[in-house]
Amino acid sequence: MAKLITVFGATGAQGGSVANALLEDQDFKVRAVTRNASSDKAKALQGKGAEIVQASLDDPSTLGPALQGAHGVFVVTNYWEHMDQEREIKQGKDIADAAKAAGVLHVVFSGLENVEKIAGFPCPHFDAKGQIEEYMTSLELPVAFVRFSFYYENYISMMKPQKQEDGTYVLGVPMEGAAMDIVSAGDMGPAVRTIFRNWARWIRRAVGFSGDKLTIQQTADILSKHLAPKVFKASDMTADAFGQLGFPGADDLGNMFKFYRLHNPDRSVELTRQLHPAAKTFDTWAAENKEALQNALD
Repeated sequence: MAKLITVFGATGAQGGSVANALLEDQDFKVRAVTRNASSDKAKALQGKGAEIVQASLDDPSTLGPALQGAHGVFVVTNYWEHMDQEREIKQGKDIADAAKAAGVLHVVFSGLENVEKIAGFPCPHFDAKGQIEEYMTSLELPVAFVRFSFYYENYISMMKPQKQEDGTYVLGVPMEGAAMDIVSAGDMGPAVRTIFRNWARWIRRAVGFSGDKLTIQQTADILSKHLAPKVFKASDMTADAFGQLGFPGADDLGNMFKFYRLHNPDRSVELTRQLHPAAKTFDTWAAENKEALQNALD
């Protein structure tokens, strides 16, 4: 009998990838949770066989019904939607409490490290998820944590390369020469599906997803190859200088890059490929997404 998995954030990058991967497997049924059941993405999931449920992480009364009868749950919270650390922590704790009360047997939470505890400087969008991880552990939930790296997709959205006066494009990721783990957010649904399928191996473990580990100049060289004659190069900005740029969240992101560089958090290309052998390298992803990359620059 197919196991019902409730997927929060089912119309987003992570949740959408998980929902679609589970829908491809006859051993699973999907209950897709969204705040807007009439959206195109929700309707597309429904067309593939998902049950659509309207609920909000900000309304705890909606969480119990979304988990009723579920064997497992995939949970992702979105700090960047509101940029409120305490609000994200409350969301995570409420869903943990609801999963505990519903007797859910398999919980997969998209978490991150508690940077302030590890490194001594704040990184709110990491720290909130780190505190949620700690709370879920304290509840003795049957939980596995997945930790995403910097998304490939960021290069066509929030971190798209910036054109310079000389016509070259700069990747404004301040890693100061260090290599950084990166991954396609839309490529990790099958990895999460493998965790649900082989639960005994992954329970109470944290899995760091990585599709590739490259310096920013190596990343730039790959973009130069695929988008020639355009030329890309790494930024010479430091993480501390990035944190002073003044846009909302700049200090948070600057400290994230500093954490990546100084503490080399545990992400594994090898482990990621064990879970999803077809996980894309950045080179493969860039080749497949040339048009989207090109459109982001124009």
